[in-house]
Amino acid sequence: MAKRNTFHSLQEFLRYLDNEGELQRIITPVDSNLEAAEIAVRSMREGGKALIFENIIGSKYPLAMNILSSDRRIELAVGEDPNELGQKLLQVAEELMPPKPTKLYNLLKPLASRIFGSRASSAVSSPSQGIISPAELSTLPILKTWPDDGGKFITLPQVFTYDVRTGKRNIGMYRMHVFDESTTGMHWQIQKGGGFHYSVAEQMNKMLEVAVAVGTDPALLLATIAPLPEGIDEAMFAGFLRGAATRMTRGKRISIDVPAEAEFVLEGFVPANERRLEGPFGDHFGHYSHAGMFPVFHIKTITHRANAIFAATVVGKPPMEDKWLGDATQKNIGTVGAVDAPGSQRYLGVLRSRLS
Repeated sequence: MAKRNTFHSLQEFLRYLDNEGELQRIITPVDSNLEAAEIAVRSMREGGKALIFENIIGSKYPLAMNILSSDRRIELAVGEDPNELGQKLLQVAEELMPPKPTKLYNLLKPLASRIFGSRASSAVSSPSQGIISPAELSTLPILKTWPDDGGKFITLPQVFTYDVRTGKRNIGMYRMHVFDESTTGMHWQIQKGGGFHYSVAEQMNKMLEVAVAVGTDPALLLATIAPLPEGIDEAMFAGFLRGAATRMTRGKRISIDVPAEAEFVLEGFVPANERRLEGPFGDHFGHYSHAGMFPVFHIKTITHRANAIFAATVVGKPPMEDKWLGDATQKNIGTVGAVDAPGSQRYLGVLRSRLS
C-alpha cells in the first residue's frame, strides 16, 4: 500500500509524482490540435508516465495529461489500492441507499471534523483566484482529440452547480465544446445531476450559475468521476478520500462557491431556453457521438493560480484513462451480484450509467 498523503492541489500531486518517477515533462513544442492527444494516447497504451507538455503552441500554460492512467498513480493519489477504493465505493453505496444526511454523517463521523467542506475566509487568499483574467478560451491549451470532432473540447471539466431551490450541490464531468472565446456547449443529460439542476432552473425561467474547475487535487477528481449514488455530495466524498476538507470559496463574479485550490475556475451561467449545436465528438467505445442541441455556457471570467497548469484527458476506444477507476470498481461487482442488497443493485445501475 502506498503511503497516505494529503494533496490539496493538482500541482502538489504532480510534484509528488515527479519525486516518485511517475512524471515525464515534454519540452518540445506540441500542437493542441490532435498532436497532444495522439502523444498522450500512445504513451498511456505503452504504460507511460503522467505527462506535462511544457510548450503547447499558442498557449502560455502547460498541459497535464494521463494523471491517473495507472493503478499505481491512483494508489499514490489516495494511499490505497484501487481494489480497496472500489470496495469503499460499494460500502458507500450499500450504506447510503437511499441517501439520508444521518446515514452520511454516521458513515463519515470518524473523520467529520476534517472532511466536511470548509469555506475560505475572506481574509485568506484562495489560490484558484490568484489571477483574474477575461474570458479568452483561445489562450488555454484546449484539445481537439479526434479528426472528426466538431472542434476543441474541454475534456476534464469539473462542473459545479447548485439547485436553485434547495442550494444542493452537484459536481459532474460533462464535455464542453468550445464555440468562441467565452461560450461553450454544456453536454448535460437530463438524468445527470447538473442536467437536473438546469432543468429545474429552466422550468422557473432562471439562469443557472455555473463554475467549472479544471485541474484539481486527485481526490476531488476521483470523487467527481466516481459512480456515487445520486444525492451524495462529491466534495464531501473527496474529503473522505483525502482525509481533509475540500476547501471552497465564493466566486468572484458569481454568487456560488467554487473550489479554492483549483488550477482554473471558469465562472459563468447557463441561460434558460438557449440551445446550440454541439458535437460531433469522438466518444467512449470508439465511435463519434452525433451533433445535437445542448445548453450553452456563457463565461464571465476566468480565475486561476499563478503558474497554473491546465488538465485534459482523451476518451475513445478502451483502454483510455477513464477505465482505471471503472476497473477498480468493477473488480468488486462480481461479489455484489451475489448479494441481494438494494443499495448494491442501485449502485450497479449508477455505474453502468456513468460508464455508458
